[in-house]
Amino acid sequence: MPLPSRSAAARRAVMSRLVVMPRLIAAGGRFRIGQGILGCVVAAGTALALMPAALAAPHSVPHRAHYAMSLLKAQPDAAIAGVAGDMAVIFDRACDGWSVLQASRMEIDFDEAEPVVSDILFDSEESDDGTRFRFRYEERENGESVELAIAHLDRTSPDRPSKLRFANPPGVTESVPAGALLPTAHTERLLQAAEAGEAFIRAEVLTGSGQDSLSFVSAHIGRPTEIAADQDWPSQAGEAADALRTATVIPMRLAFFKPDDRSETPIYELLYQIQPNGVVRRFDIDYGEFAISARLVSVENRPAAESCD
Repeated sequence: MPLPSRSAAARRAVMSRLVVMPRLIAAGGRFRIGQGILGCVVAAGTALALMPAALAAPHSVPHRAHYAMSLLKAQPDAAIAGVAGDMAVIFDRACDGWSVLQASRMEIDFDEAEPVVSDILFDSEESDDGTRFRFRYEERENGESVELAIAHLDRTSPDRPSKLRFANPPGVTESVPAGALLPTAHTERLLQAAEAGEAFIRAEVLTGSGQDSLSFVSAHIGRPTEIAADQDWPSQAGEAADALRTATVIPMRLAFFKPDDRSETPIYELLYQIQPNGVVRRFDIDYGEFAISARLVSVENRPAAESCD
């Protein structure tokens, strides 16, 4: 039976705002149900030495993480009855960069509409020097593919304008401004800022979340905070996972905007607890009318990169 038009409109409005995270959070952000996100460029008025930052020893460690997601809150106008799902992320170190694999599944229940099962499949490779980036992003709703984006970036330097070129849709390009950060470079920039005691970072980031994947992100970085050993850490993690656990976490709050939008109201905000080694213990995505919460279920080490020599 066809859904009432009012319900269908509400469903579309909600789906257009939902975000799940392709590359866990800090790494630049966008994580959306029904589309993707990741996150960030240097703020206006601040200069960032991109090459030295990109080539510095990484803070992040290779790991595999699994998160359980649920509805944190919803106002009546949001028309969402519930959200349940999970996400697996594999973050591997290559000899000259990083590779990321992510698979997420979310089931969204609506007050006056049929539920939707949303799958996000994402994989990417990114070079340390910020010159190369490739990704494949696919979004499915109820098992049917609704978006498939395959693209690559090759630029001579991060501080020069360039083009993201799509193999699918064929012939499509996206302008990438000078200074735009790649996802993992953004994560590393945030961790470096936390270590240096910086409180704010504003940046544009090429997220790899389909077409129009450039986002402007304003990040507030809290001070590293001691945390109880068992807080937000999987109870059955085991000794291998415990080697990844740190005594402190860094609270961060990221506000996401379209690249040409400098309004005071972001599309959504991402709040998370990240360890100095890049492992995220928990995160919340707040869209104003509703919010989604994710908690770490399991985590494990990944092999170190082999030498390129």
